[in-house]
Amino acid sequence: MSFKREKIRDIYLLTTEVENIFINEYMPQAPGDYVKVYLYGLLYSGNGEAMTEKQMSRQLGMPGEKIDQAWAYWERQGLVSRTPSDGTDGYDICFRQMRSLMYGRDMSAGAAREKTEEAEAADVLGSDRLKNLLDEMENLLGKTFSPRETKEIFSWAEEIGATDDIILGAASYCAEKGKTGINYISKVIRQWTDDGLLTKKDIKEHLDKIEARSGLQRQILNSLGLNRGATAAEKEMIDRWFDQLHFNQERVMEACARASFISSPNLRYVNKVLENWYEEAKSSGRDVNTKITVTQADLNRYYEYLRNKAREEAEERKKEVYSRIPRIKEIDGEMMDLGRNLSKVILGGKPEKVEEIKKLLALLEEERAVLLTENNYRRDYTDIKFACEKCSDTGITEDGVRCSCVEERIGEAEIWQNSTSSKK
Repeated sequence: MSFKREKIRDIYLLTTEVENIFINEYMPQAPGDYVKVYLYGLLYSGNGEAMTEKQMSRQLGMPGEKIDQAWAYWERQGLVSRTPSDGTDGYDICFRQMRSLMYGRDMSAGAAREKTEEAEAADVLGSDRLKNLLDEMENLLGKTFSPRETKEIFSWAEEIGATDDIILGAASYCAEKGKTGINYISKVIRQWTDDGLLTKKDIKEHLDKIEARSGLQRQILNSLGLNRGATAAEKEMIDRWFDQLHFNQERVMEACARASFISSPNLRYVNKVLENWYEEAKSSGRDVNTKITVTQADLNRYYEYLRNKAREEAEERKKEVYSRIPRIKEIDGEMMDLGRNLSKVILGGKPEKVEEIKKLLALLEEERAVLLTENNYRRDYTDIKFACEKCSDTGITEDGVRCSCVEERIGEAEIWQNSTSSKK
């Protein structure tokens, strides 16, 4: 008895294996279109299928010139070799085994070319310098570099001008963080180079600043009862307070202290306080860290200002309504008279009269509400609207305790006090 399996004839129903070495070591650095060309060619190589450059160009939506550039790139990386096709102007592609390239002793044409490139790079940089640099990095990271990684390390010095101090400093920094991947180290080096770091002193000052800022972030969050690390957005917000708004640590912690009195302390509230301080300082021409002391008397005066402002605004709205709806003015007068009568009958001990007056007041209130809504006003349009309804802008609730709005009002009082004094 023999057994056989029907072969799948449609290439698109098969599976193409891609080595993890390619994904990890080569793909991250390669241009996206070059990766497309490589994978599409790999699809056909696995099944011994042929394809013309014109066909590939049509399938990938890519000009033939770019496809040629892609294969030239992968040949330089040592992953493929190109040989002229028999009787045509084209060429054949042979995909090489990456495991042999990375771990074996394969000295084929591509491997030899790769070694030659490394030798040339070492000559340009200085063979002893390159060797010593690689040796130190391998000791720091506890790993041996692949040819591709060696080329990447060389590019830091050759292409972006990174010094040995920067390269070794970045390797040490990344090793301490447990990030030994060459791609991660490359990002750090390129960022440091863009930031103008050149020497060990530059690196130390940079890292000290990062550590100090991390400590500040932790302190700020802890002051708000947030026992966790800062998110990326929160770090960006905190950095802005120091680097763009130019607040010092004392001033930021003062803003945090004010936020700690609200029901749910958060960085958004702190940010609002600091932005108000910044705008006020900017308009008055003083330094953002100049502190204005607000006494209890100053705070009381500010609360009085808020109450008077609320009453004046309500009075203006009432005048507006009276001019448009004269009947409401009459209703308000009638309700005031009934209110005075209600007080008298209550004192006179006439409960039947009390109920009668309350019914009349309810009817008038309903008529008033209907007139307002019919004229596109809210029912409470003429009411006094305090900034804080809990304490009616007094700072003290009905229970006789300090209102939660006080800390916010302190910041506002500071700005108000400064603005009023500047007008005198």
